Formats: sequence, structure tokens, C-alpha cells
Amino acid sequence: MKSVALTILALVFGTLIFNSCSKDENSTQNTTTTVEQDKAFITDITNKTNNCIKSARDGNLSQSIIQFLDLSNGVVENETWLNDMTDALEVVMGTLELDPDNSRFNYASYWGTYSWNKATNNFTKTAANGIFINFPSSPAQAANNVSIKFTEYTDGLYQANAKDIYLPKTAKATITKDNTTIADLNFSATYSNGNFPAPINVSYKLLLAPHSYDFSVQRVTNTQFKFSSDIFSGAGCGLTLNATITFNNDDYNNLSIDEDLKTVEAQYQSDDFIVKSNWDAWTYYSLNTDNTDNLNSTLSTSVFNKTEKIGDLKFKDVAGERKLYIYYKDGTSENTSVYYDPFLTNLKNIMRPMFGEDVDTWF
Repeated sequence: MKSVALTILALVFGTLIFNSCSKDENSTQNTTTTVEQDKAFITDITNKTNNCIKSARDGNLSQSIIQFLDLSNGVVENETWLNDMTDALEVVMGTLELDPDNSRFNYASYWGTYSWNKATNNFTKTAANGIFINFPSSPAQAANNVSIKFTEYTDGLYQANAKDIYLPKTAKATITKDNTTIADLNFSATYSNGNFPAPINVSYKLLLAPHSYDFSVQRVTNTQFKFSSDIFSGAGCGLTLNATITFNNDDYNNLSIDEDLKTVEAQYQSDDFIVKSNWDAWTYYSLNTDNTDNLNSTLSTSVFNKTEKIGDLKFKDVAGERKLYIYYKDGTSENTSVYYDPFLTNLKNIMRPMFGEDVDTWF
């Protein structure tokens, strides 16, 4: 029964491939389309997804990391310089780690401004209310033009399995290069008290220039949670994912997916492309047999161009393997590999300049 989790992830991955596309503010009104037009629409979605990934690769953050590492064809040319610098930082700051007894991050114990001294190959430390790390973007850079600013962190004490644990409640951090923000984090969370700290409201906002990523979790009832995300927003890209997850009880200290997960409802959307999915997990696990028929009978997933249905996504056993198929509105069907194989090929080619031939072994 455990393999169903991987199967559901395959469906989610396939859907995400379809979904990340450029936002078009001049969308046309809904019209009836042919299956061939629907296929072209999905292909366009996958191509735009690759373009969004490429824009992330070529963005300020990724290019700064590539320069910092001097990464090419899977080789980090600056490895020795990086090791020397991180070792020197650890000497004055200590090792960033959680308390093994209660998982607490002792933020204040690392406070200080740490600045790289190129002449001595050491970091200097001065007092500060926060963690500030200044260093050069490459060995050839004379000035410390990169700054990490970890300006806020708070936590709370909770109980889990009759043991004290600390969980983060707020966190703020920024990375700048040449006085331009290339990454930014803003996190806030509240949790329930009791024998297990379930999330009540969690907000995670992340900028990885040029794109921003927003994630949130909200507890609707003791047994129901809503998850939402906005991925790749900015630079002409965008994907939203909303899901409602319902459990049979609120004994999260003893949670078992097989026994306690009730339903999962999800919607993915990017501009006109929409995928809606509903999984009756309780019924599926009650059938007690992990086979494709049982999965398809409890999992409903449909693909739309705005309000017009393109088709349904269903699993199919092919030569002893479970494959994801799309069943179009005219009754024809095909393996979704016709879309994700070209997508993965293009993705590998986008990543190849940095990671070399290793990308061929990734997926």
C-alpha cells in the first residue's frame, strides 16, 4: 500500500509539468476546441514551463551561485576557496545546529557581524543584534559585495511525544549582492498546544530572484487543513496550487496515512490551464489492495482549458508498470509521456551547462 504515495506524487509531478506557464492578461473568451488544439495547448504549457525554469537559471540568484561556485559541467572550481572561507567562518561563529535535546535553534548565540578579510583569510566579528555575514562573490572580488542578513528569529516551546521541542514562529533573512536583493525569506507560524503541535497558520514567503514563492497552511478545523502556494510568480511565470486535506481524527501524535487520511482535494491553475483532483483516500485504503483499478475508482482528476474540459488523467497498467494516461474528450487516450519526455529532455539541456552529463542520470 505504501507505493500509492509514489503514484500520487507521479500524478502531482505530471500535473505540475502541465501547469507552470506564462500568465496572459489578454486571454480570449472560452471557445470549443478540438482534441488536436488541446494537445497543442498542453505542449505550449510544457514549453512555457521550460522557459520559466530557464529564467530561474538565468536569474540573479542562480547566476550569483554559479559564479560563487565557479560551477561548470558538474565541477566546482572554487571548492578550495569555499572550504577555506566556510572553515574560517565556523572558527568565529561556531557550527550552526539545533539543540539535540529539544530541537531549539539558539539564534542569539550566533549574533554578530562576520566580515571576510581577504588579506588574512579570516573572518572578523563585531557585536550585532542579528546574524550578518559579509563576503566576496568570487576569489577575484576585492570587496565584500555579498551580505547575508538574518535579522529575526523567534520560537515557541511545545510538547510532542511528551517531550519538549521548540518550533520556529517567525524568521526573516535577506541576501544581497552589490546592494541588490537576490533572496529574501519571511516566515511566520502559529501552532496548537496539547500533545502534538499541529499548524494553525503558517506563511512562508520566499524570493529567489527573479521569482517569488508563497506557501501557506491554514487549519480549518481540528481535522482539516488548507494548503496554498504561488510558485514562479514574477517574470511572466506563475502557478497556483490549492489543496484541502481532511483526516479522520486529530490524533496527530499517532497519525497513520493508511488509517487516518480521509480525502485530498486539489486544484492547480496557471492562467487558463486548470487541473482539478479529488482523492477518496479513506475508501482507497479500506479496499486494502494497491492496484490500479482501486486507485482510479477513488481518484478523479480532470484537465481544463478554462471551463472547457480537455480530458481525464487516469493510471493504466502497461507491461507490468503503472503509467499515467490522458483520456481526451473524444474517447482517445495516450501516455502523458508524450508531454513529459520532451519536457525532461529540455530540462536536462537547461541544467547541462552547470552539471554536465550527470543530468542524464537524474530522471
